[in-house]
Amino acid sequence: MSLRTTIFFVLVVCSVMFCSSHASAQGGWRQWEIYLVDGSSVQASPLQLRADGKFTRSMDPKEAGYDRSAIAYLAANTKELPPAPTGKYKEDLIVFVDGKQSFGKVTFKSLKFSEGTIVQNGKEMTLESVAYIKFAHSKNESQKKKD
Repeated sequence: MSLRTTIFFVLVVCSVMFCSSHASAQGGWRQWEIYLVDGSSVQASPLQLRADGKFTRSMDPKEAGYDRSAIAYLAANTKELPPAPTGKYKEDLIVFVDGKQSFGKVTFKSLKFSEGTIVQNGKEMTLESVAYIKFAHSKNESQKKKD
């Protein structure tokens, strides 16, 4: 093999390695679906929670975002998930990837780039093991939406 062929081969291999590592670094966060109480849904890539308490589905600072009261549930986009929660609940529901469920008010300690920390019943946990977060909505919230 000539020196010229060897150099060309090395450059091609390096270019492929550089391009593939660059592509995998972009958008490597977990995607989520935001299911709204009106029955529609939007994809969040990445899911974030702004300082004003609104959930956003992108990194665009101009995005209006979604109030918690407008969201029925959040669903992780992973290969295998347990069945999605249905029905109405008096308390927030967390469904874990393994299918276990936990009820109680969910608060978000942090949520950025689709990862974060939530607290339920005094227990702090990361979103890694969470498949769904279904929000409970009071009758007062439902009445406000109808007015």
